[in-house]
Amino acid sequence: MLPRMRFSASVLARLADIGVPAGMRAEDAKHVRFCNLATLCGLVCAVVFWLLEIPVIADWGALGVREAGIILVRGAGAALFALPFWLNRRHRHAAARLGVIGLSLVFVLSSSVLFGTSAPSHLFVIVIASAAHVLFPEEERVTMRWVLGVCVATFAAMLWLRHQNEPMVTVERPEIRLAMEVFISIGALVLAIFITRALRVTARRSELQAIHEQERADRLLLNILPEQIARRLKEDPRTIADGFHDVTVLFADLVGFTPMSESMTPSELLRLMDRVFSRFDELVDQFGLEKIKTVGDAYMLAGGLPDPNHSHAEDVAGMALAMLQEVRQIHGPHGEPLSIRIGIATGPVVAGVIGRKKFLYDLWGDTVNTASRMESCAEANTIQVNESTWRRLKDRFRFRERGEIEIKGKGRVATWFLEGSAA
Repeated sequence: MLPRMRFSASVLARLADIGVPAGMRAEDAKHVRFCNLATLCGLVCAVVFWLLEIPVIADWGALGVREAGIILVRGAGAALFALPFWLNRRHRHAAARLGVIGLSLVFVLSSSVLFGTSAPSHLFVIVIASAAHVLFPEEERVTMRWVLGVCVATFAAMLWLRHQNEPMVTVERPEIRLAMEVFISIGALVLAIFITRALRVTARRSELQAIHEQERADRLLLNILPEQIARRLKEDPRTIADGFHDVTVLFADLVGFTPMSESMTPSELLRLMDRVFSRFDELVDQFGLEKIKTVGDAYMLAGGLPDPNHSHAEDVAGMALAMLQEVRQIHGPHGEPLSIRIGIATGPVVAGVIGRKKFLYDLWGDTVNTASRMESCAEANTIQVNESTWRRLKDRFRFRERGEIEIKGKGRVATWFLEGSAA
């Protein structure tokens, strides 16, 4: 019994997902799924009523050309309920919604024309109008109002037809008339219950999809921004700018990478850069630092933000030594050795997020400029630091004094090479 129920649920889910591509917004997917379920309800009801109408139309055996024609037309009308499935598969969702409403109204209206007061088919118009409220998305509310107006007009027309029009099929036997009234009334009630249930299931499924999409968006945002900054940006999407008095900034650049890349295929180039930077990303997590950005073959990170701490200089120094070691172990696709320059500076910075599109958590200030100059003026496979960083770390790390060098925009500046830990 359970496997059969699971199979039925699986089939129902596949039917509901017709025309729902991967990545579709949860709100849009909800309306498409409900349209598919409404189409399924309409198809099942139309086929069942058509089969039950056949003996009544044929007068229990007196089947003539007229009766056969009516039966064929009704059967074709029931088969047309498969059309909205096809429209949704073709991603013509608005047409599918109008199709299921139009087919339903025409089918129940034709029932009144056929049977008159013997078939209270007008009750189904109430169900159709109720379904229309949730079938159309907010951006199609004008269409929905027109549809509701057509439902009201159809309901009024059916009431008039029940009493003013001579039915095409006369049901003489009172027990058959009673059976038709009971069956159609109960059918309308069951359909209303099923649609309500389907709406709840579809809404719940769309809600879970929306939660999944939100979690995926949050994970993506956390890959771009620090968790604390992402949370603040979600709560208040204004410009974020924070001042930090004591931060250590690192710039790293692969030496000679541009001419080396000219001899690589695009896929080889991307694989190599992904290998190097992915390993750097792992080291950032290992040392508890914050990756800021990559630009070409350059990598920027910082310690001491967005959560200030007292060990940022040591953490960045340890990261720099680990980066140097990693690069020495990586070679290009043709065995070429890689080289790297690293520059470090410590001091105050301004950190924040600006702009509204493709935003980035970035740093500004003299410390950032100094770290960049330390990198660009360093030698291959060395880690060059400024005096502020050297003073912080001179008792815990080994340095080799380089002396004063000319730094653009700053004049002559004392620098040191970081060579390892003191232990």
